Amino acid sequence: MISTTIKSAWARRRRLTGIFLAVFLGVSFLSGTLALGDTLSANFQTLFSSVTRGTDAVVRSTTSISSDRARASRPPIAASMAQTVRTVDGVARVEPSVEGYGALIGRDGKALGGNGPPRLAGNWITDPELNPYRLVEGRAPQSADEVVINRGAAKDGDLHVGDTTTVRTPDPVPVRVVGIATFGSEDGFGTATFTAFTLAAAEQRLEAKPGMVSSILVKAAPGVSQTELVHRLARVLPPGTQAVSGAQFTAENTAEVNRTFLNFLRTFLVVFAGIALLVAAFSIYNTFSIIAAQRTRESALLRAVGATRRQVLASVLAESLVAGAVASVAGLLGGVAIAGLLKGLFDAIGFALPAGGLVFKPSTVIIALSVGLGVTLVTGVAPALRASRVRPLAALRDAAAESARVPRARVVAG
Repeated sequence: MISTTIKSAWARRRRLTGIFLAVFLGVSFLSGTLALGDTLSANFQTLFSSVTRGTDAVVRSTTSISSDRARASRPPIAASMAQTVRTVDGVARVEPSVEGYGALIGRDGKALGGNGPPRLAGNWITDPELNPYRLVEGRAPQSADEVVINRGAAKDGDLHVGDTTTVRTPDPVPVRVVGIATFGSEDGFGTATFTAFTLAAAEQRLEAKPGMVSSILVKAAPGVSQTELVHRLARVLPPGTQAVSGAQFTAENTAEVNRTFLNFLRTFLVVFAGIALLVAAFSIYNTFSIIAAQRTRESALLRAVGATRRQVLASVLAESLVAGAVASVAGLLGGVAIAGLLKGLFDAIGFALPAGGLVFKPSTVIIALSVGLGVTLVTGVAPALRASRVRPLAALRDAAAESARVPRARVVAG
């Protein structure tokens, strides 16, 4: 039966090629989608670790306000707390940080960013080790009407050093661009925009009242670990505030990106992979139905010379298993190309994503192979069962694997 199955599959190789292409495309899109999600997650982790590597602790409010559609936020704390933090043994440098809403207006008069990625505004942090942004053009803001913007926003809005524009906080604030910065090595955090005022201007424009900040960034003295620094800060902080390590702060930022962006992106792309696999399932089913009809006499002859129904069924399923296995393995390789094309597509439409190598986890391989083989086997079961039910007498006369009468269930389903 094994030899017969191999010869039968080779004789119908052109039809099996159609099954191969259907499974290949579906598995390629699925594995490419999963690989892209894992790659972006790893790249964002690397990016956040890079830009916050100088931050050993963050002092903030203990209250967290979050929703399904917005970034988590926290109530402000007193800016005067920075003086208390500076007195703690093991603290090297301290920088207050203000963060809030600020829609930057481009040259065409329209707000930049939005539709998911946040429109952020804050203060320019003067200490380079505590500032996630790197000044690449111009200078830092020195007066209330001067700002630094991220390079991604500058490109999208056709803004340059020396240009005047408006930032809505939500009140319109006329400003002059005096500097352009990158978020680490990237032009920005995706298509998010960032506008940096002086600390005094940020407190006035972004907080409910002056003298309040979003958090306080802390750099440890040499020889003081992040864990020890957090313990020391916790002893002097008033109720309602907390200190978290830089590592925890980075992990929270990465988790936030996963929750608000990457999970949505994965779901969006997996839907299309599911559609591709659904189409593949119909193609596989129809192809095997045709093969089952064509091999009716062959199956009957096998039954006539002693083959059992189980052997005939196994023979047909073996063809589908081999086709599905080969196509699924090839689909994994195709997924590498799909992931690269998808990332290139996002870059082409202006949604720049962090650079980094492709991440192909074992879970991606297992899921893609399981789905590819599962779809092929499941859709091949019904035609295989019909082929196995052919009676030996059918070898002596013309027969068809399909009933001449269309079943009522099929009409309703159609």
